[in-house]
Amino acid sequence: MKLLSNQLPLTLAALAGSVTLAVTFAAPAVAQEKQAIKAGTIITMDGAPIQNGVILMDGTRVLAVGPADQIEIPWDAEVTDAPDMVAMPGFVEAHTNSGIDRANETLDVTPFFDVQDSINPVDFYFEDCLRFGITTINVQQGNNTVIAAMGAVVKPWGMTVDAQLVMPQSGVKMSVSPKAGKSAATQAATLRQAFADLRSHLEQLVEEKRQGNDRAHREALAQGRDYEGEDAKGRAMTGKGWIVEGMELVPRVEVDEKMAPLLKVVEGRLTVYMYCGAPAQVRTALDIAKENGFLENMILVLGSGCFKAADQIAAAKVPVILDENLVFVEVDPITEEETRTFEAQVFKDKGIPFALTSRDSGMESLWYQAAMAVGQGLSREDALAAVTTVPAKLMGLENRVGVIKPGADANIVLYNGDPLSVRSQVQHVFIDGQKVYDRSNDPRLKHLFEGQRPPGTAPAQDAGSNVESSDGTGDKKDKE
Repeated sequence: MKLLSNQLPLTLAALAGSVTLAVTFAAPAVAQEKQAIKAGTIITMDGAPIQNGVILMDGTRVLAVGPADQIEIPWDAEVTDAPDMVAMPGFVEAHTNSGIDRANETLDVTPFFDVQDSINPVDFYFEDCLRFGITTINVQQGNNTVIAAMGAVVKPWGMTVDAQLVMPQSGVKMSVSPKAGKSAATQAATLRQAFADLRSHLEQLVEEKRQGNDRAHREALAQGRDYEGEDAKGRAMTGKGWIVEGMELVPRVEVDEKMAPLLKVVEGRLTVYMYCGAPAQVRTALDIAKENGFLENMILVLGSGCFKAADQIAAAKVPVILDENLVFVEVDPITEEETRTFEAQVFKDKGIPFALTSRDSGMESLWYQAAMAVGQGLSREDALAAVTTVPAKLMGLENRVGVIKPGADANIVLYNGDPLSVRSQVQHVFIDGQKVYDRSNDPRLKHLFEGQRPPGTAPAQDAGSNVESSDGTGDKKDKE
C-alpha cells in the first residue's frame, strides 16, 4: 500500500498544495556541479561492493567511484557524508503504465500517439518512486490494446515532461492477449492487419512516385511536415521480415504519420513490448514478430503462468519482463494438490534475461520484488540485476542507468541499511548529480508520522466552504 492512501480533496487549495509538494521534491535550492558521496558500502552493480567508498559526480554524470583512499575529493565539491549508509544505483522500472492519465485508448491501433502527452509530472506515483529508490521508469501504455502509443523512459523528478525525459519513443506496446470485446483470433488478425495495411500503403507510395503522382508530397506540405534532415530523402527499406522495393523514391516524410512508427518497427529501429497474458499466446507473438522482422527487437511482457512457454522463448532468444506475481499457484482438479512455481527461477535456468516489475508504487515496489525473489531462492546478485542492470539493458541504457561507474548517470540512492531489508528506508536520492529527495524533509511522511500538515493542503471544513486559513493549519477563520 502507499504511504499516504487518503489523498487530499482536489480543491484549488489542495491542487496548489500538491504542486508545492512537487517543488519540494523536485527543485534543489542551489545546483552543485560537483558532488561527492562518502558511504559505508557502495553496491555498484559493476563489480564487487566497495567498503568505505566514495562516489564523485561532476554535473549529471559519475566521474569516479572507488575506495576512499583512492578517490580525491575536489575542494569545491559538496560532500554527503554517510558512513553508516549503503549507496547503490537507483532501481529501474522496466515497464509500467503508472504516471499517465489513462492506461489505454479506446482505438485498437494507435502507434502514432505518444505517452509523453499523457504523463503527469506531479502525479503522486513519481513521489513514491523517490521514496522507494526508483530513479528510471519505462512508461508504456497498458495491456488492453492491440497496438498502443509509443512509450518514454523518464525519471521521477522534474516539473515538466521535458525535464523528466530520459529517452523519448522508447518503444511501442503491442498485445496478443485479447483486448476487451475481442477473441484471441480477432486480436491476432487485427495485429497482422496493421502490418498488412502498412505494406499496402508503402507499395502505393512507390507506385505513385513511379507514375509521377505527387499526391503524398502535396499532402505532406498541407499537413505542415518539415522537409528537412534525413526524412526529407528517400532510402531503400531494410528489414528481416519483408521489404518494399523502391522506397528510395519516397521521402520518409511522406509516409503517413499514423503508420511511420510501424515502419520503424519493421526496420528494427523501434523496440516492441509485446504482452502475452497466457502461455498459448507466446507462439502467436513470436510468429507475428518473425513475419514482420522485429523478433530481435521485441521484449515479451508476460502474464502469470507464461513460464510454461519458456522453451519457446529461450529458442527465440527473446528477453522478458515478468508479471508482478512471482509465484504461480496451480491446484490439481482431481487430487487438489497445490503446486507452486517460482517463475523467475525457470527463466534463469533457461538462460532467458528477465526483469522484475513493481506490485505497486509503495511498500511492494521493486525493492520488495527483489527481496521476495531472494526469499524464493534466487541469488541476491540476480535479484538486484533484475531491477537494475537487466532492465537498463533492455532499454538500451546499460551504460547510463542501473549502475554506478564512470560516465553513468549520477542516479544514486542512499539507504540506512540493506536495500532489500524491510527495516531499511531510502534516506537520500540523487538524480543527475543533484539531491532531489531527503527523507528527513519529506512533507508527506511528516504529515503521516508527525501530524504536520503542509501549508495549502488542508481539506475544506464543511460543504459550504473550501477555503482554508492563510496559515495553512486548516482552521477556519471567524467571519467578520
